[in-house]
Order: sequence, then C-alpha cells, then structure tokens
Amino acid sequence: MSRHFPLLVLLTVTSPFITLHTVLLARWDVPVVTEPVPETEQQDSGDEANTDSEIPDFAGIDSVRERKSQFFDFIMQYVDQRNAEIITLRKRILNEDYSEEELRTWAKRYRVKWTTPEEVHAKLVKKVDVVPPSLVLAQAALESAWGTSRFAAAGNNFFGQWCYTRGCGMVPNRRHQGMSHEVQIFETPFDSVASYIRNLNSHPAYKGFREKRAEQRSRSERLSGCYLAHGLTQYSEKGDAYVESIKLLIRANRLEQDLRGYCAPIELVEEPEPAPAEPQTLAADQAQEEATPAPESTTPPAG
Repeated sequence: MSRHFPLLVLLTVTSPFITLHTVLLARWDVPVVTEPVPETEQQDSGDEANTDSEIPDFAGIDSVRERKSQFFDFIMQYVDQRNAEIITLRKRILNEDYSEEELRTWAKRYRVKWTTPEEVHAKLVKKVDVVPPSLVLAQAALESAWGTSRFAAAGNNFFGQWCYTRGCGMVPNRRHQGMSHEVQIFETPFDSVASYIRNLNSHPAYKGFREKRAEQRSRSERLSGCYLAHGLTQYSEKGDAYVESIKLLIRANRLEQDLRGYCAPIELVEEPEPAPAEPQTLAADQAQEEATPAPESTTPPAG
C-alpha cells in the first residue's frame, strides 16, 4: 500500500550528494532567456555555433565555488546559442514564414507525423520552443557531477544521453545484464546540449514537459524550470524523487526567480517499485544511473 512520507526522507537519503554539490555552493543568478530576440539571430542550423571551447578540468578545481561558477559559465554559452536558434525558428513557424518542404523537414526533425500543414504547424508550435536555462544547468550539473564524470570529460555528454548502436558511446561500468545501451559520445559540448534540448522537444516520453510549457505560454508566464521539471519523471528511474532533486538544485543555486513558488518542495508518494521497462520503451537518450558516479559508496548516483 502506498504511503506518504515527507520530503525530509528524500533529503536524508540524498544528503551526501546534495551537500557535496549544492549546499556548499555560493549563490548564482542566471538570467532566463526572454523574448524578443533580435532578428539578427542566426537560423536553426547550428552552423555558426561556438563549439571550439575546450572542457575545463572541473575535477582539478579545488574551490567548489569556482568549479560551480566555471561549470555554469561553460554550459550557459551553449544554452544561449541553442535557445537563440530555436527562438528564431519558432518565430518563422508562428509567422508561417516557410515553404511546405521546410515544414516537412521540421516535422521529421521533431517527430511530428505528417497529416495536413495546419495540423503540423499547430504541433510544431508546441514542440519548437526554448528550454529554461535553469533547467538545463540543473540537469547538466546533476547528470555530469558538475562536469567531472567520465562521460562528460571523455565524451562531451553532460546529460547522460543513451544510444543503442554498438560503438556509439561508452559502456557504463554498471550496465545491467541484458541491456545494450551505451552512453553517447558527442563531438562537441554544444552537440550534447543541442541533442538534449531536441530530445525534450521531440521524444514522446517528455510530452508532459511540453504540455506544461504550453500551459505556461498560454498564461503568458515566464517559463519556470521547476514547473517544467514535473514533466521529466521519465528522465530517470527515480521519477518524482529525481524531479525534486532538480528543483532543489535550482532552488539552492538560485537559478531562477520563483515568484509563484514552483520551486517549493512537495511531499512525495511512495509507490510500489514498477517492473523494469523493456529497453525499447525507454527514451533513446534518457539519463541513467551510472552517468554520474557517486562521491562515495553510500551516496546514490544522480539521474
């Protein structure tokens, strides 16, 4: 039988990780992308993206405050780049400034089944939209252990994204028997950020995320990473507990203004453990436990 338990239980279980990666960190205010963006912003091509920056040796930075500051700065440049491209494309879609050939290309990219131009347009309006920087930064920090995981350092993978073609990535040390996924290797950090945002914008597993974003748009609210995080229960096997970890990171690091209280903790409901899902039912590049190594054996991994 399910029973309610206070958030204190969650914090007790995850306190070693949270203490190491959030509580000791200084305050950090990150601006949320807002519209409008100047018309001079580039198209949704990625051709002009700044992909030349080398990944800092985050593990070699002794100061936790400095490590966090450099990590956020490093990831933020790619978030700004990708969100600017998406806003440019979104404007074209909203203004119906496209050919049918372009519409078909975007429909394929965002996993929209072709029916009629009008229906495809409506679905793309919901899918082609930005992801709040607060959410991107929090997930990147959680999934990559602040850029210190081997998947981030060696594979430019900051979000624990999976792939299923043999040799496409790195095999997790603790991959369960019978699983065939690898943790994807990206050519650049920008590619990791772009793939993560595209995944949230297109994969069926994150329909709830997109619905919540559309709700905020309809209410003319600034997009909230904490609010939208509730649509990411399928990003990790931890479900609601994972969502609360994201919100805690956003809250502890002051990554967004929270005038409506969306980042406030909630009580979780303990559900019976579900049967393991078949690999093909999981998001192709969702996060997985091994993506963030635990600081010590008693600390649960992130993601």
